[in-house]
Amino acid sequence: GRRSVWHGHAVRCCVTARSQGRKEISRHLQSLQQHHNNTPMTFLAPRVFVLGNFVQACCWYVPRLPLPGETLVATGLHIEPGGKGLNVAVCLQRLGLQAGTLIGCGNDAAGDQLLALLEREGISTQHVHRLAGASGCGSGWIGANGHNAIAVYPGANLLLTAAHARQAAADIALAQLVYGQFETSVAAVEVAFAIAQAHGVPTVLNPSPWQPPSAALRGHTHTIIVNETEARALLALPAPLVGSAAQCARSVHTQLAALWAAWPKLQQLVVTLGAQGCLAWSRPVGVNTANGWHAPAHTITAVDTVGAGDAFASGYCAARVAGHGVPTALQWGNACGACVASSVGVLGALPSAPVLQQWLALADAPQVVSMAFL
Repeated sequence: GRRSVWHGHAVRCCVTARSQGRKEISRHLQSLQQHHNNTPMTFLAPRVFVLGNFVQACCWYVPRLPLPGETLVATGLHIEPGGKGLNVAVCLQRLGLQAGTLIGCGNDAAGDQLLALLEREGISTQHVHRLAGASGCGSGWIGANGHNAIAVYPGANLLLTAAHARQAAADIALAQLVYGQFETSVAAVEVAFAIAQAHGVPTVLNPSPWQPPSAALRGHTHTIIVNETEARALLALPAPLVGSAAQCARSVHTQLAALWAAWPKLQQLVVTLGAQGCLAWSRPVGVNTANGWHAPAHTITAVDTVGAGDAFASGYCAARVAGHGVPTALQWGNACGACVASSVGVLGALPSAPVLQQWLALADAPQVVSMAFL
């Protein structure tokens, strides 16, 4: 067919990307970014399509997360456009990819702000739908230790339908990757993933906020990215993922056979562990056991971890589209996540291609470790 789904490496530019050095890839991504930022979507099909969402994000900075019924005095307030899907679309665009997105927003001032933001970032608004009701809104509490708690009112995001996804079928079919998450209409994600599957386009799902994915999604998803809380629900683990990365890996490993069976098209599982980095597995081929990796996190002082997971997903996806294997994709994801966690706010901290390369070039950048010992 025109494309093949990942089986250890991404599609299309795989051979070219492997033959290039890191600096050459960086220059390529930067030139793509400059070109895409000045070219309307109508002239270039998107390389990546994001099932997006938009919330007006309000973050309060507190000494610690409040207890039930407790009132705390915040030390700071930060308000900006946000949403898991919006963050990923913006970050992928900054990393040099042509990002298309499907978003629902209200006919309100927040919706106007979204359209202005997308135009500044060079992202097409073709599949942004102004719908009845208010735009989404999110609130986050960020403790002094960087830990956070978040609540989201989806608003117009949930008014998207399967029909809206079908209207984007041409862009989905021409993408090299489709990314979905659950802060938007799940029906739209299901249809978009089905379209991607029909055209051989790899799909990446972040099932957050958690809800059990439908059989349709399980049959059309090639990569899952979850954090430790979502991993427990996904894998039906009897206890939370705690302890060292090796201990977490052993807990996940016991449930992998059931996961592969329940998700027939799944090729990769990625579990993010915050300060401990991330874990990943590839589906076993033949009688071989699953390949596993641990990518330790960068050593940083976490200032604000809101959006770090979205940045991780962006770096991971960008690496896969560039033709890299899972270990390199984990490094790109960790670098993007660390960049955001080191700063206040999300949008302003989402890295560009040159910033990502600076993180990857650090002398103490962690190396990925194989978990074949499991």
